[in-house]
Amino acid sequence: MSAHDLVVRGATVVDGTGAPGRDADVAVDADRIVTVGEVSGSGATELDGRGLVLAPGWIDTHTHLDANQFWDPYLTPCSRYGVTTVVLANCGYALAPLTTPEQREYVIEALVTVEQVPRDAIDAAVPFDWSDHASYVDAIARVETALNRAVLVGHLPVRAAVMGPEAACRRAATPAEIDAICALVTDGLRLGALGFSTDQVVGNVGPAGSALPGQVCDDAELLAVARALGSVPGPGLLTMAPRALLLDAEHRRADLAWHEQLAAASRKPVVIGPVFDTYDEPGVGLDLLDAMGAAQARGRQVVGQVSPRPFELWTRLDAPGVLVRVLPTLSAAVQAGGADAVRHLARDPEAMDRLRTEGARIRPSLIFSGRWDHVHIRYSPRSGDLRDRDVETIAAARGEDPVDVLIDTAIGDDFETQFAIAMRSPDDARLGALVGHPAAQLGGSDAGAHTQSNTDSCYAVWTLQHWVRERGVLALEAAVAMLTSRQADLFGLRDRGRIAPGTHADLVLFDPARVGIDDVRYVADLPAGGTRLVAEPVGIAASVVNGTVVTRDGNITGARPGTLLRGA
Repeated sequence: MSAHDLVVRGATVVDGTGAPGRDADVAVDADRIVTVGEVSGSGATELDGRGLVLAPGWIDTHTHLDANQFWDPYLTPCSRYGVTTVVLANCGYALAPLTTPEQREYVIEALVTVEQVPRDAIDAAVPFDWSDHASYVDAIARVETALNRAVLVGHLPVRAAVMGPEAACRRAATPAEIDAICALVTDGLRLGALGFSTDQVVGNVGPAGSALPGQVCDDAELLAVARALGSVPGPGLLTMAPRALLLDAEHRRADLAWHEQLAAASRKPVVIGPVFDTYDEPGVGLDLLDAMGAAQARGRQVVGQVSPRPFELWTRLDAPGVLVRVLPTLSAAVQAGGADAVRHLARDPEAMDRLRTEGARIRPSLIFSGRWDHVHIRYSPRSGDLRDRDVETIAAARGEDPVDVLIDTAIGDDFETQFAIAMRSPDDARLGALVGHPAAQLGGSDAGAHTQSNTDSCYAVWTLQHWVRERGVLALEAAVAMLTSRQADLFGLRDRGRIAPGTHADLVLFDPARVGIDDVRYVADLPAGGTRLVAEPVGIAASVVNGTVVTRDGNITGARPGTLLRGA
């Protein structure tokens, strides 16, 4: 008879505290670690850790997997990256409460419009057999998943439940409505939500072009919510996409004073993100992190969430995305006939000359610098050698105009090419300075959202590949701590994020010489026949959730040991 349920033998254990790694065995009984050291007894399941690193499983605190949990119990691709816990309902986009059919439609359309979660998949797979927070928590607790899940209370459904969808996106709340909003927030916290989330970003657009609740609410409403967060035991975080996210440095610094007010009102952490650098104001991200560190020293827990990847917008050339819109001749062709019209344009010398002139005269904007070295090819099914190269460099090597590179590559790939505009943090060295800043909190994966244009859910393995192995910005032990214990401590996830006797056995076993991402590809695995972009992981030998192996060598085992984590 085996002495333990699971034993990992001979790994270098990087325990999540930042301490140096050490060679050890790890034994697990049920869902808890019982021994870190020499284990003489056998395990019912054994993992060979020789030459590998064993760390706590990654904790992804910024996801939009609320709908995905109903059609993908393995919460891929996160589980294949070694993530063991995910936090849902970020940016205010939660699935409860839902009090009327009209409010439910508004909540769905917000997810579809802002986070680009496919409507067909939602309609096909999400049951919506709940109304209030209590019935929603009961519903998702019954969903068996491979990973642990935790939730936030979302501003959008709460405000719409109190005020109705039309008023929720148009006007400030009355004092009585603010009281009702705070009552719903408190209700969600007492049922186990870790905190509250909202989206205040100037420039984001809601369903049918409407404003968003976080944009139209007044400061009194969010200050009241902050006080409600402070009144209930538990983590009580206020997480937000800040209103000055896309604005200049002056507005972003002023916004930070607002976040300090919220932290003072709640006496709990206020998490804002992403914090990034810009092409036109280099260094602003570092200035903000410095200011947050100073605020923390004054007792105001304002925490900046930094994505370790460039903040990019991915776009194709057969749809009206950013690159298409800044080139009027191309935009007219796409609107007139999509891909076929672009093919016709490519055969028209006069039209191509106009397009080249337009490409040389793009005016910088909040979204795009107009520089071709800020446009990279991230996905090309037929020209893999172009992946991760910028358009300006490719054009110079070929002796061509950047616009010709765009058009020729898109046509050659039958318009499946994904061009990425570095909207923020375009410079790798300056991004590295943000990642390595002592006040930085890694995050911003957006897993589950932007299925056609974003693969940042790989942020954990990318951190190990790029910032540890390739660039040396972070020591391995520091990176692991940022991805595990620091996340668990901030979000109040007790007994997680560390490898020690008595903690939950959420683990990832990986090869430090290989871990990272390989190819980026489309997979057709969404309900109703939908597709999504996925970055393929490499170097993940196994991951363990609550003592059960959920992936081996990048493959799902079929186990669903995840649980719904509660904060109160």
